[in-house]
Amino acid sequence: MSFPCLNNKKKEDRMEKEEKDIRFVARFYRENRLDTTQAWQKLGIGKQRNNSILLYRLITIAAVTFLIAGFSWWWIYDRQDWIVIASSAHAVKEVTLPDNSHITLAENSALQYDRLAYGKKNRNVTLNGKAYFSVTHQEQCPFRVQTELANIQVLGTQFQVTANANQTSATVESGKVRFYNKEQKEAILTKGMYAFINQKGQMQINKQSDPNTFAWKTHVFVYNEAPLKKVVKELEEVYKVHIGGIPQKEYYLTTTFDNTPIEDIIEIINQTLDTKLDITQ
Repeated sequence: MSFPCLNNKKKEDRMEKEEKDIRFVARFYRENRLDTTQAWQKLGIGKQRNNSILLYRLITIAAVTFLIAGFSWWWIYDRQDWIVIASSAHAVKEVTLPDNSHITLAENSALQYDRLAYGKKNRNVTLNGKAYFSVTHQEQCPFRVQTELANIQVLGTQFQVTANANQTSATVESGKVRFYNKEQKEAILTKGMYAFINQKGQMQINKQSDPNTFAWKTHVFVYNEAPLKKVVKELEEVYKVHIGGIPQKEYYLTTTFDNTPIEDIIEIINQTLDTKLDITQ
């Protein structure tokens, strides 16, 4: 289910409706002057000696009504209810947002959003760590990922964001995203592109991303003459194991692993390169 973002005009219309309750009194008020005669004639009350007391009470009630209406507007539109979702140190976490956008949080990552605003005022989320996003298309309500160093805005696409205190990066698997920082330095990224912004605000863009960028999520690894040490490092990070027996001599590997158990991967590498890798946990 999707929710259109509410615009400012709707808020103004609601405030105008709530103010109608006090417009009767306001009609007869002018700066430093109150036309009590006209006001009470409209009410059909002829006893002038009670005019001041009753009108004072009416104004007081109207003022209280106005304050309550204003507080109600603030309570509805300005209050927040933050939802925080975090993954553990050894497992990814799958998240579905109210608009059916899907997020995969990498290990040691956290995401938060305002439950009361999301899908109504905006579709903003804040990320610390790494996450893969599959965003539901809503043209009138862009999806935004906010990090310490940069923001990413999309309409509907699939992409990955990695954010920490030193750098924020984005990699696009499909669609198009706007990648920018607080100084509005920006880049438009399309399928396969990668970009990052560091603490100094410096941006770097690569038109071709690493084929294994999403391997932590998919467990699909593609290698083409890749150094064995690089292969081992990526396998250790994804499978959360320590691999020993790495030879001093440099070997290169060309292969694809598609959701292959780590024990089978080690055996395939050893048979292919005649190495003696082993898993030491």
